[in-house]
Amino acid sequence: MSLLKAIQDQLLTTVSSAFIPEGFISDEVLPVVPSVQQTGVLGVMGKGYLRMVNTLKAGRGSYKRVETTSYTTSQYQIIGHGLEDIVTKEDYKNTNTPFDAERDRVMALALALWVEKEKTLADTLGSTGVMTQNTTLSGTNQWSDKSNSIPLDDFTTARKGVRDGCGFPPNTAIMDWDVWNMLRYHPQILDSLGYKYNRVGGMTDQELALAIGVKRILVAQSFYNSSVEGHADVIAPIWGKNLILAFIPEKASLYQTSLGYQVRYAQDMPRKIYKYPVYNPAGANAILCEDDYDQFLTNVNAGYLIKDCIA
Repeated sequence: MSLLKAIQDQLLTTVSSAFIPEGFISDEVLPVVPSVQQTGVLGVMGKGYLRMVNTLKAGRGSYKRVETTSYTTSQYQIIGHGLEDIVTKEDYKNTNTPFDAERDRVMALALALWVEKEKTLADTLGSTGVMTQNTTLSGTNQWSDKSNSIPLDDFTTARKGVRDGCGFPPNTAIMDWDVWNMLRYHPQILDSLGYKYNRVGGMTDQELALAIGVKRILVAQSFYNSSVEGHADVIAPIWGKNLILAFIPEKASLYQTSLGYQVRYAQDMPRKIYKYPVYNPAGANAILCEDDYDQFLTNVNAGYLIKDCIA
């Protein structure tokens, strides 16, 4: 009798390996506007009421009559986004712990939709063709050159651009983790806050927001696979090497200025999951993930893009 025994490697049951991106910010950037219809218009009031007029009344004369308001509209359209996968009866039988045939597909589908949504918004806000107020840094002006770059001057220019463009100074800074990590150790900013030689851990988000001149910082940590299918994976940050300063209210309301809005169906939730049986192949279930929205820029003058701010 042979003393040799077949040996089969067993899966660890409490841990598995996967690239799960975190730090998505696309649902935080733009205030959500609920809509009961797929298409509609945003009402935009003109600024004629801000012009200087003579308001004095002389003697028994009447007050000057003026036309204070004018209206235009801007169109939005909620578009459905979705992906589907199936779980076969063989998948159910042959998928072992720590994997789970349904759970893993739900996660993968939801992440695929979120990555596409995040990348679309990042590309839009990172485009000089869309963000008409912009500057592109290069060489020694990029903040990764800590000896020569002057980010505080770049912030000043951007803040003025937003205020001149929409009437309000920016209240939000949007950047990738790499940009944030470069800025929080930049000597010019540390020096301006009095920490040049004794701030080993870098600036806090509150300190960096103070230096930039905004109330909140959105730091994206999400990434995507930039390679073509069939080639080696290349993991890259979704938000790239840009920084966007913008005026964005915390929530949508009447009579406000905003870089844009995310329009969704009323009472709707992002990345909804559906499961239903399919009969080809027999015994399979389909897993569907759906998200309906429009990332709707309403006033690009409420934003300023600093492109390629690090090398």
